[in-house]
Amino acid sequence: MKFKITLLVVSLVAIVLAITNEIRFIELKKDLQSQFNRLNTSLNQKLSETDKKLFEIESYFNPNGIVEKFIVANNFLEKNMSDLDKIITNLDEPADAGYIQIYIIGHNDVWTAFRNSDGKYVFQGNLKPGLNPYKFYFFKTPKVETQYTYQIPSNASFKSGVPENTYFLIKEPGQYRLLKHPNKDITNIMVDLNLYIPTVTGK
Repeated sequence: MKFKITLLVVSLVAIVLAITNEIRFIELKKDLQSQFNRLNTSLNQKLSETDKKLFEIESYFNPNGIVEKFIVANNFLEKNMSDLDKIITNLDEPADAGYIQIYIIGHNDVWTAFRNSDGKYVFQGNLKPGLNPYKFYFFKTPKVETQYTYQIPSNASFKSGVPENTYFLIKEPGQYRLLKHPNKDITNIMVDLNLYIPTVTGK
């Protein structure tokens, strides 16, 4: 009799424990499902926001979009600022200063360079045919410095990739003259181009 009662009690306890575990499992499942739903909702919201931002970014690169407008505006400003520098450079004509402009004949660009006495480049670049906008001051300085004005020492050397196509428009205090590149290397512009520099020549 006692054995049957003990067995009945154990069975009831087992049933209660099983029911309790089942209830806990259901609650845990509901809790996990709830957390999953919240995470899923949050993830979908983030994905939606990301898609919206990507769409906005893509619209920047569409024809006539912000990026294209910026590039056009930037090119316009750069071109006009460059033209403004050219105008200022041409208008700046100090009467007592001396500078050189380079004139290239022919149809092709010509590489040219000025170096100081230490052999370091003061200027180097490919110059287009015609009178180039750069002014290389060997005596005194321009009133306004632009991207087209360079200060070079009076003993600078000069090198041209095509000497026979290279001419110098030389502005000296009180005069202008056009000079063809000499038939030799220019190791000292003051000597080889016979530059008039009052503070050096004393004249």
